[in-house]
Amino acid sequence: MRGTITTFWGKLGEELGPAREWHPLLDHCADVAACTEALLTDTLLGERLASWGGLRALDGVQVARLSVISALHDLGKFNYGFQSKSGESPRGVLPCGHVREILALFGDGYEELQAQLLRVLPTATLETWADDDAACKLLVAAIGHHGRPYPCERPPHFNAKVWDAGRAGDPFAGIAGLVAATRRWFPEAFASGGTMLPATASFQHGFAGLVMLADWLGSHCGFFPYSDSVDDDRMTFARAQAGMALREVGLDTRGSRQALGSGRPGFSAISGYPVPQPVQEAVGALPLEPGGSLTILESETGSGKTEAALLRYVQLFQAGLVDGLYFALPTRTAATQIHERVVTAVKLAFPEHERPPVLLAVPGYLRIDDREGKHLPGFKVLWNDDPAGRMRYRGWAAENSKRYLAGAVVVGTIDQVLLSTVMTSHAHLRATAAARHLLVVDEVHASDAYMNRLLEEVLRFHLQAGGHAFLMSATLGASARVRLLAAVGSQVPLPSMEEASCLPYPMITHHRAGHPRAPIAVAHGQRTRRICPQLLAIADDPAAIARQALAAARQGARVLVVRNLVRTCVATQEALEDSARASGDEHLLFRAGDVVAPHHSRFARKDRSLLDSAVEAHFGKHRPSGRGCVLVATQTVEQSLDLDADLLLTDLCPMDVLLQRLGRLHRHARPAHERPSSHQTPTVGVLVPSLRDLGAALHESGKPCGPHGYGTVYGDLRVLEATWRACEGRAAFEIPADNRQLVESTTHPEALDAIARELGGRWASHFTWIQGSSATDRRVARNIMVDRAVPFGEAKFLDKKEVGKVSSRLGDDDRRVTFTKHHISPFGQRIEGLVLPHHMLRGSPADPLAPVIAKASAAAITFRYGDATYRYDRLGLRPDSGLTNIDREGEELS
Repeated sequence: MRGTITTFWGKLGEELGPAREWHPLLDHCADVAACTEALLTDTLLGERLASWGGLRALDGVQVARLSVISALHDLGKFNYGFQSKSGESPRGVLPCGHVREILALFGDGYEELQAQLLRVLPTATLETWADDDAACKLLVAAIGHHGRPYPCERPPHFNAKVWDAGRAGDPFAGIAGLVAATRRWFPEAFASGGTMLPATASFQHGFAGLVMLADWLGSHCGFFPYSDSVDDDRMTFARAQAGMALREVGLDTRGSRQALGSGRPGFSAISGYPVPQPVQEAVGALPLEPGGSLTILESETGSGKTEAALLRYVQLFQAGLVDGLYFALPTRTAATQIHERVVTAVKLAFPEHERPPVLLAVPGYLRIDDREGKHLPGFKVLWNDDPAGRMRYRGWAAENSKRYLAGAVVVGTIDQVLLSTVMTSHAHLRATAAARHLLVVDEVHASDAYMNRLLEEVLRFHLQAGGHAFLMSATLGASARVRLLAAVGSQVPLPSMEEASCLPYPMITHHRAGHPRAPIAVAHGQRTRRICPQLLAIADDPAAIARQALAAARQGARVLVVRNLVRTCVATQEALEDSARASGDEHLLFRAGDVVAPHHSRFARKDRSLLDSAVEAHFGKHRPSGRGCVLVATQTVEQSLDLDADLLLTDLCPMDVLLQRLGRLHRHARPAHERPSSHQTPTVGVLVPSLRDLGAALHESGKPCGPHGYGTVYGDLRVLEATWRACEGRAAFEIPADNRQLVESTTHPEALDAIARELGGRWASHFTWIQGSSATDRRVARNIMVDRAVPFGEAKFLDKKEVGKVSSRLGDDDRRVTFTKHHISPFGQRIEGLVLPHHMLRGSPADPLAPVIAKASAAAITFRYGDATYRYDRLGLRPDSGLTNIDREGEELS
């Protein structure tokens, strides 16, 4: 509609004044109800919601009733405080919202208004739809579609006059008109009898997420343009558009499933390699059963776990057991690397016309398949100069991080999944959307009690819905495996260290509720590597590390130096350059193009992509031979990058992490002439402090406080001590044959308790500190999780300050700094801004999108953000207290 508003409106266009566009509220409710109906019938969400309610499926009457309830989601918009946002405000009424304003009428204190509401709402009918007043609780869940629950009580500054009659008529008459429309749209919902709706709290929370998704779809003007008339019934049009919307954004996957054919897909469906590796073959033989499953694959780095997970997805998808995939990686870098591999696999598996979109779920990126999007004013996105083509809708889920999990095939960080269980905005949307997916979690470790507790809850709720999950690790210990299985109802006792060390490796653990299975032993698919550990007491001496690396590089070795911290990585890089200049060995330094640089997480996205490509060119499977090279990096090279070093120098780290790093040493079998004669045997130099006493990194209280990430990156020094001892006690590691024993001897509770007893003193205090810290982390995690055991309307959510703390801990509070103009980076890339990690922020402005004035030279970009100044150069992003601050608005750094 365009022109004078003649009835209650639900959506407004951008124009100001009386000629603005507007959409009748009744029609918007039809749009959302049609999307709800389509989501319940054309996707697996109907089955997932049924499982949360303890049912096998929803029948047509139940779908109709849920669609009616979703149509009532915007009851609050009939109030004149909300309607006044169009520019015309009744006397004495200020603009207000519409969620708490209607929920206030469900509570105490407004008996007269409540009576008017109850006269027009079909409450007596709703009471027949479910036991224990559950239908009304579902209505409260639908009303909470803006991302969080609110109590049924008076909100701050509430003015009851907003519910008085106004220019569009009586608000309660408007509600009555909406209820009458739902009877026309869904007549079967109001027929007597029929299957009752579930009364479980989990069902309400799942439904809340469904309505959030339906409202977001139903508000998309590309799918649901504003009505031309207030007289036409919208529902026929809305139903057609809802079906089209689900197909275009990739939620309705029936066409893609049909394109896979009727037979179970084999390995060739997702890979160009003719023969699967043993772990891939074993995963491809797993049962395909409804009711949900948890699979844990433990196998060495490089054994093909990623493709095994993709094969599992394609098989479950073809069988109709999942509608999509979320591939969760530990870091943004790993996600960007894996995304390309997933795009390739999806291109192999599906014909182009039925290929599901592959979304990169990393804030700061806009990538679908191999296309990049660009943000435009008004929250719009341009996809590769394709404003009206298919990409206009194919990238819908990528355009807002809250919608990431609504994508079809999604590659992102684990943080996005964990946010589905945390009391933050739109957690319910994330959880419900994720229920359709095979949830793949890569690099599951046992080190972080906080993150692991959140993951356990995600898995519990996911499998309760009949969802499927696939966890992967090269180094999972028995204690972590037992906790993960317990989270989904499989009570397995913790084996002793001796028993755990004797378990097969590689191994698959496959759990299905009520159907326990024995672990599946898998044959080794790779050659055995005999790696010699050497302890080098030079961790505190970057110059000594540089000399050691350069000496090997002069012999023709490709040397990878991995430090635990960005700070020590940069210090080592600077020492390396100094040493190379002094000895004339600058040609041995790693370069991205012509620029000497380290590799870590604090680079602009385009530069990081350039660095990744350069690292793989210098150290990858097809690296050149005959010349040495030294690369200094952090944990960013542990995952995803296919690297093959002749020599590895690494900081002391937990054994599970060390094994990850060892996966980058002699990774590929090569002819002898392709490696220097001095490095035919793979050797790892483990960098340790000069003093053989990790206890020096402990306070009297037992709290760790050491250098090199001892106590910050890696909190349990007992694990580091056990790893140090394992390196001292062995002349060589036989990989992968020794993996199981190495992990259990350094992570099993028996081994760690023995270290605390033996060393006593501060170590005994450290044991107590670790126990308390882990218990606290798990308790903190529990305290921020959505309580899905209580009705949606009674669930508590975090306030903004608490949300900020949670977002920071999950890495979701990093700031995208946008420059006022483009600048050329030290690597020759045209960049628009940078991402500031949350731990580097000081005095940040309230508006995270505030433009930043920067000054660029050939060597560096300098800028101020908040109260701090920063420098970005070939060594990455760093605070720079030596820069001159901007004292006046518009003045550049000097």
